[in-house]
Formats: sequence, structure tokens, C-alpha cells
Amino acid sequence: MNIIEIENLTKRFKDNVALDNVSLTIQRGEVFGLLGPNGAGKTTLIRLLIGLIKPTSGTARIQYNGLGPFDINKDIMEIRKKASLLPQEADVYENLTAKENIMYYGQIYGNVPNGEVRRRTEELIDMIGLRGRENDITKEFSGGMKRKVLVARALVMDPDLIFLDEPTTGIDILGARTVRNLIKRLAKELNKTVILTTHDLSEVEELCDRVGILVKGKLAAIGSPDELEQQFTRAHLEDVFIGLTTGEGVLEEDLTTKKRRGFISRILRRR
Repeated sequence: MNIIEIENLTKRFKDNVALDNVSLTIQRGEVFGLLGPNGAGKTTLIRLLIGLIKPTSGTARIQYNGLGPFDINKDIMEIRKKASLLPQEADVYENLTAKENIMYYGQIYGNVPNGEVRRRTEELIDMIGLRGRENDITKEFSGGMKRKVLVARALVMDPDLIFLDEPTTGIDILGARTVRNLIKRLAKELNKTVILTTHDLSEVEELCDRVGILVKGKLAAIGSPDELEQQFTRAHLEDVFIGLTTGEGVLEEDLTTKKRRGFISRILRRR
């Protein structure tokens, strides 16, 4: 079942087209990766879906378990009740403890009982590896520790839809592994839907069921990592990504699909 259906979504900032006529669907319980160079439209797409900015044209509908569909142009407050965002530029409240950071974020939503917020906070402290540091002021935390607090904070209100913008940035190897394992559990065990942006292609290959590659605001390719490698006859997802985004070119495997071949050639001519 689809949780997100995006139709011809476009966002312009004056003369700059940040997102150009993007259409795609994302399934419930899926980890969907958004790839692209800086400025490709990844963050713009996330901000549109969670209502931080409004589209120039097009729309998206989000349907939770038994609720919706909700249109981003009309129902954004309903969408936000079950969606959570961890932006890349987010920071902790440095004068609060790790536990206070997480609990405060859960309480400001207002639709989660305080007892449930406390229970989930304790659960997340264990899940994210913060036990023993939960009562420490976060001002003294390393960048990686702060990022772990932010991941826990994004999950405390038990969202159905989770947007994670480079969630492992600044975290050491063990911390990154903890976050990745948590993402797997969210999708596979708890049936949460995760939209993930990252520049770590090994992370994409490990976590993502499907990947969308954005180039200059357009959706250049979509599929599982294996499907993209086979479609473009490349050994690794990195080769596909570089070929699409730098102009080195990609070679399609299925030469009988003229429409698809024409789409890829048009992409490459724009480089």
C-alpha cells in the first residue's frame, strides 16, 4: 500500500526550478533513499512533503494507517501529526539533558500523552545507545552524541512517516551502526516508512528498498539499488549515481525500451 503519492510536484524560487515535475509513489514500510548532488532538490522535496514550503504546482497525498489521504496543499496539519523530520541542520537544546531534549520534543506535539512520552523516551535512550549519558547536559556532548539525541528526538512521537536528512552525519562508526540498525527495525519490524537522504552510498545499499536519483530537480532514475545497477549495466550504485549526475553517461541494458532510452539520453544532453 502506498503511503505517499506524488504527482507532478514542482517548486520554483524566482528563476530557479528547485524541483521539476516530480512524480513517484512510496510504499508503507519502505526505506526510500533520495540521492543527488547538493542542490539537486532532495531537501526541497522533503520540505514540500512536510509543509515547510508550498509547491508552485502539483501535489502529493499522504495516507497513514486508516487515516487520509491528506493533500499537502490542504491538510498539512493532519500530515504533521504522524510525520517527523530530522533536518541536516538541526541542533539540540544545549542547556537541556539528553532525556529532557527528547521529552520536550515529544511534549510540544500535544497529541501524545505525557506517560507515553516518558515511556518512549526511556525506550529510545536504550535503542540509540544513550543509557548512562541521558542525564548529562548536551552542551558537553560530541557532535556524534548530539546527532544520536536528535535521531531519538525525531522518533519520540511514534511517527508513521520519518524524514531523515543525513542522519549519520558526524557519528562515529559504532554510532552510525546503531542508527542504521534502528532504521532497519523501524521499517521491517514496526512498519514505519523512512525517507532517507545521504551521501554514503554504502548506507543506501545496506538500508534502502528503493532509491530515487534527483538531478537538477528532475527524477533521473528510480528503483532498487540492484535494479539500477542492472538497468544501467554498472557494477555498483556509485557508478550509476556518478554517471547520471556528472555527465559521464550510463548505458541502458534494455535497448528495446525506446521511451526509457530517450529519457536517459535527454538527461545526459542536459549535463
